[in-house]
Amino acid sequence: MIVCFFAPGFPGSYDSGYYSFVKQLVDAIAAQGNECYVIAPYNIRRFRKFIGSTEEYKIGRGSVHVYRPYFLSVSKVRALQWLSRWTRNVALRKAYKRIPNDIDFAYGHFWSSGYEAYKIVQSKNIPLFVATGESDISRAFEIPKDVEGFKNYVKGVICVSGKNRDESIKIGLTTADKCEVFPNGINEHLFYKRDKKVCRQQLGLPNDAFIIAFVGWFIERKGPLRVAAAISMIGDDVKSLFIGKGEQDPECDGILFKGQLPHEEVPLYLNAADCFVLPTLAEGCCNAVVEAMACGLPVISSNLQFNWDVLDESNSIMVDPNKITEISFAIRNLRSNKDKIDRLSQGALHKAQSLSIDRRAVSIMSFIKQKL
Repeated sequence: MIVCFFAPGFPGSYDSGYYSFVKQLVDAIAAQGNECYVIAPYNIRRFRKFIGSTEEYKIGRGSVHVYRPYFLSVSKVRALQWLSRWTRNVALRKAYKRIPNDIDFAYGHFWSSGYEAYKIVQSKNIPLFVATGESDISRAFEIPKDVEGFKNYVKGVICVSGKNRDESIKIGLTTADKCEVFPNGINEHLFYKRDKKVCRQQLGLPNDAFIIAFVGWFIERKGPLRVAAAISMIGDDVKSLFIGKGEQDPECDGILFKGQLPHEEVPLYLNAADCFVLPTLAEGCCNAVVEAMACGLPVISSNLQFNWDVLDESNSIMVDPNKITEISFAIRNLRSNKDKIDRLSQGALHKAQSLSIDRRAVSIMSFIKQKL
């Protein structure tokens, strides 16, 4: 099949870290023998480059063609927001016209991209599917005036969690019969369990330390400062790896690494850790959590609905993400209980087996074909 993906971003030479999860899904769908076109516009004010690049590559039995048209965003100036929308729309339409073949369906990654795709493909009656993975849909997407037309036009909605499904229905973007939940998938060729001692030796980390890993933006929602505060309540015998970047700089005793890493280097650090801690306040379905599980790490994370599709008592300790004492107690609980670590580690690996990106891609394509 020939598919056109509309996405907010796609990894490239200008910034390899953004939207790697979009690329993983596109590659997995292409590998099944599909021809995938990706339109991922970028803001020249953000990257300060006039690239407008095109990329093509073969993968498995299929191929991927990436168009990165640039546009000018001045959305911070309220009076000029119309200009941002206009330049972005022009960029999207120009890129879409470059696709040499008739497409079988369009796929909008997140509701905002889905609506942008709708404005382009509806005139040709091309089927449209939308993936919802936003941490807070009502904040990320402004409900359009023609929402009923959009709602009726979309053939199906791919939801990363029950939380995203319920929220999409509640705010009037879709109906239950159009939705299916597909938790985020793992690249099994990158994220898998490795020998902890070997990983620690390679990174120069102490073999006898209890090490927790945090992966995510250093922002309030993800909770790096709450993790640092929880560690400080325990003492310096707990070591930590803070992988990410952002405005909140975590500080506590025992930090062995802090900073951003290329996505392909993250598994090495995860496999050097004893557990994964992410007291996040809002997610669609967190990629960092499922990737940590694939590396065999017990997870300490939020007891909120967005986690319920992937976490339970067999693989995690779920806590109130705002209560530092609960986070600290959970870390202490694992540090002092090797049997529990081993049990939750096995549970994480077992759950991760059902969350491969290849299986997810096959399931999503099966769902789409049924709706078509």
